[in-house]
Amino acid sequence: MSVSEILVTWKHMTESLGRPQGFEVGYWKDMEQEDTAETVKTRGNESFVILTGLEGNTLYHFTVRAYNGAGYGPPSSEASATTKKSPPSQAPSNLRWEQQGSQVSLGWEPVKPLANESEVMGYKVFYRQEGHSNSEVIETQKPQAVVPLPDAGVYIIEVLAYSEGGDGAPSSQIRVPSYSGGKITSAQSALHPVSTSSVTLILALMIPSASW
Repeated sequence: MSVSEILVTWKHMTESLGRPQGFEVGYWKDMEQEDTAETVKTRGNESFVILTGLEGNTLYHFTVRAYNGAGYGPPSSEASATTKKSPPSQAPSNLRWEQQGSQVSLGWEPVKPLANESEVMGYKVFYRQEGHSNSEVIETQKPQAVVPLPDAGVYIIEVLAYSEGGDGAPSSQIRVPSYSGGKITSAQSALHPVSTSSVTLILALMIPSASW
């Protein structure tokens, strides 16, 4: 499950209506009536559906029923789930670094989520050599990390907080040179913002099966 998606699964136990052509999932918000439910249909023996476009931090209710050419079977018992709170909108700030040899020590201000946002579980540090598209990732629970710089050149690094609601806003990216010797700090180099991306997570919800 994420801020806007829920994976609903079920198990069909009987075939009192004959062999089903598919299933219909009805879903509605907690403050709404069941007769206002939106519906999504599956075909064949599919026993799951991903509901999308949902509101974050919102309680939803679900029922499932089978259908075929003769009509619809009775709905399952109702199940409920709440979508996750949004990930932190604040990006890690005041990135400080000290490069020495083949590694760089990073530090930043902790991210403080708003009341309607998910709690910070930790941080992800993305780093890659300039001119390369694939990034390596280091995860840490503290607002600091040590990043290896194995090859000579310039490395691009960014940091973001992550939560059960997904990845938060990324920091401005920094460019850190890798030297064979000596030491250099963030006070001796400039910060350069670049574009970033985020990830969505899905949590599975099991709906109780029903007799048709």
